[in-house]
Amino acid sequence: MSSGKKVFIEVLLLKLETNKPEFPKGYKFKWIAFNRDNPNERVLFDNHVGKKPHYHENGTEVFFTWISRKHTQQMFYKMVVKKFGNFIQKVK
Repeated sequence: MSSGKKVFIEVLLLKLETNKPEFPKGYKFKWIAFNRDNPNERVLFDNHVGKKPHYHENGTEVFFTWISRKHTQQMFYKMVVKKFGNFIQKVK
């Protein structure tokens, strides 16, 4: 990342056969980006039984309105860039 931090991103995206409001369009997801050297420094988006889509920020859960998978993915990556800086690629 442009901040010099090494960030790992893990993506879990499942399609469930359910109409529960916690899983819009049947999606169950957990997307996390974290600093390799300090895993507590992270961006986390998820949903689960009893909790609609939300992200974790500064120790609190912030719920958001699901528009689409693509929109949520864009929100996630914008927050990753905000927290860790732009993505860079080292050329060898």
